[in-house]
Amino acid sequence: MTLGGQGPRVFITGTPGVGKTTQCKRLAPLLHTECISLGEALLSSPYVKYVPHLDTYEIVDMEKAKRYVKPLLSKGRVLETHVVELVDDVDVVFVLRKAPDVLYAELAKRGWPTRKVVENVWAEILDVVYVAARERWGKVFQIDVTRRSPEETSALLMKCLSGECVDEEVDWLSYAERSGFLDFIERLSRSEGLS
Repeated sequence: MTLGGQGPRVFITGTPGVGKTTQCKRLAPLLHTECISLGEALLSSPYVKYVPHLDTYEIVDMEKAKRYVKPLLSKGRVLETHVVELVDDVDVVFVLRKAPDVLYAELAKRGWPTRKVVENVWAEILDVVYVAARERWGKVFQIDVTRRSPEETSALLMKCLSGECVDEEVDWLSYAERSGFLDFIERLSRSEGLS
């Protein structure tokens, strides 16, 4: 499939740590287009601020941030961000999902502050990004990447773009409860003052 700037806008979203940037960078060359990380694009703008205790950036003016990234949202690009509100019209939306215990281990391994890890894991358990995307666009494709390699995930995304896609169901809350991870993350949340 050659899009070359004229094809659909593909939007990859999900909780931080699920592999959005990796998939954006893998998918864009396959589609002969660019990967645009909206978070990276905003770093040079005055519309984000650094939050030291979370080692992250927050958007301080959503409307101005949306106007700032709007020129990047042209046809035929692959876009990625966890901030669903930044993106207007897109043609295909993929929400990458990852089991919360696996996500926790990977984010902790990155050396992120515990509070930031816990907040992102809760966002994944509670379907925050998925629900926001569904409310915004209605039709989105939820892809469980937990046991897929980056290569397998890219192949699945390409298959989806050719019209052979299934919205995969995940229920991380039940999964976390069954596995005992929910008790762990609740205790950790209390110790971080998040409950």
